[in-house]
Amino acid sequence: MSHLTAIVSGKGGVGKSTLTAALGITLARAGKRVLLIDGDLGLCNLDIILGVSDKVKHHIYELAQGSCFLEEAIISVSDNLDFIAGTVEQTWDYVFEGAIDTVLEDLGEIYDYILLDCPAGIGRGIEYVKQHADDVILIQLPTKTSQRDALHTREILRTHIPIWVLLNEFTYNNQESLEAVLAQIDREKLLGVVPYSEKISLLSNQGNFINESYWGVLTEAIHIIAKNYIDFKVYPNSTWIQLLKSAEEEIPLKVDEQTKKREKEKQTLLSRMVYKWGRRRW
Repeated sequence: MSHLTAIVSGKGGVGKSTLTAALGITLARAGKRVLLIDGDLGLCNLDIILGVSDKVKHHIYELAQGSCFLEEAIISVSDNLDFIAGTVEQTWDYVFEGAIDTVLEDLGEIYDYILLDCPAGIGRGIEYVKQHADDVILIQLPTKTSQRDALHTREILRTHIPIWVLLNEFTYNNQESLEAVLAQIDREKLLGVVPYSEKISLLSNQGNFINESYWGVLTEAIHIIAKNYIDFKVYPNSTWIQLLKSAEEEIPLKVDEQTKKREKEKQTLLSRMVYKWGRRRW
């Protein structure tokens, strides 16, 4: 059976989808059979990051409803790496729990690892996580608000399954923040630290993220994290601090005008989505 990992965050905008893609790509290149599922219904964007938006014909909601076959929903991204898209039209509130059981049971015979990119925050998606996931990766930024949100999410997820913490977008010039966060975390639960890098958001928006050769310092960080994910060990603080230092010396990726335009269009679309779903809640 597959090992199902839910990737969650206390709030949006923490790099959850990008890190889901990075971990999946790295595991697949290590010879593991990996499936990525965009479970961030309502605000999904994993297809953009993977560069497969034009291949999406069906999504996880349709699969759960029985309106498409498994082979119709699965998209091949690269060797050993497959993907099932989400949808902006539905949320987990409309997904029948028993249907997810059936889908995961069918998928469990095919893959070594299934990574589920979950909705940010607290909602019904979290309930599915508690019932179906083998473990959880909780993404946390260096900000105090992110730390508080992560703590609240940990309290809600406090079950029998392991909760790993993955720290994202930390910088060498702000080691105090890293050390303060590390002091609050059980080191046996720290999956890793990812340095801040301008390259990553640009590659994600370009749909060029599948090309690992462009990742820069993220490559080393994710390789360590992937090894940790498969066979956990505690790394000294110096390992992560050295990665942060390397990130400071990284050469910025050149941004062309077309990329800037796409980034602006994406931010406009996200703003409209947030407004749309905010109104629905009322």
